[in-house]
Amino acid sequence: MDWQVLAVEPTSDYKLYLTFKGGVKKVFDFSPMLEKEINKPLRNINFFMKAKVHHHTVMWNDNLDLCPEYLFENSVAINSL
Repeated sequence: MDWQVLAVEPTSDYKLYLTFKGGVKKVFDFSPMLEKEINKPLRNINFFMKAKVHHHTVMWNDNLDLCPEYLFENSVAINSL
């Protein structure tokens, strides 16, 4: 399962720099997801910056997390930027 998230580094421009199992490094642009009502709390950059890894995915609290498979499939390899 190469899509397991091992580390996350959020940025002030709503990107998540991710390290996946196996050392794969990718970046996920969260900004398009800010329009969804469920993600409204994440429009607050201070809250967004609290992203952390929990159970091999990215989460902010018990109500806000992202599926690791989704992150893997929808992020861009850093070496291809």
